This record gives sequence, structure tokens and C-alpha cells, in this order.
Amino acid sequence: MRLPLPKETIEYLGNNQNTVLKASNLALLFNKYVYSWQNGWQMEEKNLREFREAISKMTFAKEYIVNTIKRQQAMAHGLQSSGWHVESFTATTDSRLIIGLGGTSVIETGMTLHPLYGFPYLPGSGLKGLARAYAEIAVDPKPSGDELRDVFGSEDKNPHNVANNRQGKVFFMDGLPNQFPKLELDIMNPHYGEYYRGEKPPADYLNPVPVSFLAVAAEEKFSFAVYSKDANLLAKAKEWLIGGLTELGAGGKTNVGYGYFKDVQSITLSPTATVKHDSLTARLKSVRNPQTFADFLKGIKDDDREELNALSFKGMQSVINIGLVAVLESAEISEEIKKIIAQKMLEVCKEPDKKYDEKLEKYKKLQKIAGINNV
Repeated sequence: MRLPLPKETIEYLGNNQNTVLKASNLALLFNKYVYSWQNGWQMEEKNLREFREAISKMTFAKEYIVNTIKRQQAMAHGLQSSGWHVESFTATTDSRLIIGLGGTSVIETGMTLHPLYGFPYLPGSGLKGLARAYAEIAVDPKPSGDELRDVFGSEDKNPHNVANNRQGKVFFMDGLPNQFPKLELDIMNPHYGEYYRGEKPPADYLNPVPVSFLAVAAEEKFSFAVYSKDANLLAKAKEWLIGGLTELGAGGKTNVGYGYFKDVQSITLSPTATVKHDSLTARLKSVRNPQTFADFLKGIKDDDREELNALSFKGMQSVINIGLVAVLESAEISEEIKKIIAQKMLEVCKEPDKKYDEKLEKYKKLQKIAGINNV
């Protein structure tokens, strides 16, 4: 067994193949602990197939996948209680699923694995692309350009048009397996390898060279979630994502039947009313910029007044500043709530020097909202 690893790591593993196969993280095993190297640091397909076959027979702990899904669900609940609309659902692979087959890999055929925990997953960016592809290819009538930009945003690579780019209003979470999915060894059989390498013309006398690869098995359940402030756009995005998963397929080789999903089932999140929202103190800690400050204000209700009066902005000087006065002024909250917030802001906002006219004007506005007569 040869491993391209530091001497200390090899000594720890004991140069033992069985010890290597006890790795609890598939990404480490798949990308680092490849023991198929031969003399001269070469690998033959026979050695690679044996390595992939050994991986396909392994079982991995499910605890960290369960915990990852729980964190994603907690995030969905938090978003929902903060005024976001969230749609979650599960879907089951109807056929084998190939994720990241063409990605960089020391064993030639790749697989997209979670960067921390090493299990196969569908990145949110890819799901967003799949939903957009379905909207552009299969939806009739085809959504307008403005509708697509509202959902997915736009990114013009031309540096002269950067100002026209905008963020989409719907966000896609990663597609996570509900348990560590079963992996199966599959094979592709390119017949014209020498032709593709530019060595010979295509002909029937060329020998096929079987190449093995790993795929997620059929009947494996995945969880998906999308969220947005706009319920109408969210409903469209969910419909398009489900259409992409069930009709276009995800991952590679979809034109020959891989990557299709079935049995889509919605996950009902607890209504916001039944989910105890975070305290104002906890929500205040999430304020980082004008947008998050606006979100914080939007979530304050008149019956939060008692808790708000006990709230302190002290220690928040780095984010609570005069620049937020305009956000407070335009917030759709009662004047009484605005008054209390302004008073709290004055605890940490010092009066600017008279030479800073614009800041001084904002400070006077803040005093006015707080009910202070700045004569």
C-alpha cells in the first residue's frame, strides 16, 4: 500500500489497508487516502476499480448527517419566525445519481462530497441552476426576463455592466441526504478512447476501455429547502425546482436516465405562531448592516414594548450608528416603537462634531424621533 501522505500520518495508519477503510469521512478516503498507487506513483484501472468497489461496500455513521439536517431545519424555522417564507420537501432518487463525475479527482472519476462531513450532496448553487434550466426549457408560457431575474438574479460578466447585476429574491439550500446514501459501483464503456485522444480515427476495430465510477443508488431520500421574502416568487421557484428534479434530472448522464427523482413530499414547518420567536436581545445580536437592522425593526410588534424598554444597545457601537437613522425613519412600525428605538440608539450614538454637517443633521433627526427637543 502506498499513500501520498506525510510520514507521521502513514505511521499512524500503520500502512494497513483495513485501517484506512475505517475512515469515517468519505471525502478524506476518496481524495486523500487513496491506497491504489503502484510503483512510480501510477494507477491502473484494475487498482482503481478495487478501490471504488471497497468504498461502495462501506457503511458510514449517520449521526453527523442527522445533525446537519437538524441544523438546516432549525435555520428554516429561524427564517420563518423572522418573516421569511420557507418551502421544504423531500424527494427520492428514481435512478442512480451521479454528482460531480467530471470533477477533479486522483481516481479520475469524481464525486461531489460535503466539504466538512464528506457525504454526497447536491449543492444549492447547482439546484438553483437546475430550477432555472427547467423554467427556461419546460415552462409554458416561458417566464419573462424580469420574472427570471426576480427569482434568480442576474450576473453580467462584462465589467462595464456590473451596475446592472442584482441578487435573486429566492435562495436555495443544499440538497442533503436523509441518511448516508448507499453507493454503487457503475461502469461506462467509451469505445473510441484513442480517437478522443487524437491518436487514431474512429473505427470499429478500436477496443472499448471500461471505466468504473461510484454513483448514489436509487431509492435514496434527499431533503430540499428554498426561502424568500416573496411568497409568490417562492412558490414558482419550488415548482421549477421540483420540475427540474423529476423531469430534467440532477447531476451527470441525465440523458441516459441518471439523476431523476420521484415521490416528492412537502415538509410542513410549524406555523410561525407556534414557534417561539427569539428574544429581542438575541435578534439584536444578528444586526450587522442596514438590511439586518431593517429586518430587526420589522419583527418588533407593539406587544414587544415591555421587552424593548428593557433592551440595551450598549456594546453595539460598531453597528448601531447615525447611518441607521434613515432606516429607522422609513420603518413600517408604530411611532411609539420608533421613539423607544431612537432613545436606545442615543445611548450609543454620540453627537457628531459641528464640522460634520450631514451627520449632525441625522443626529438631530434621531433626537426628534426620540422626542427630545434639540433647541
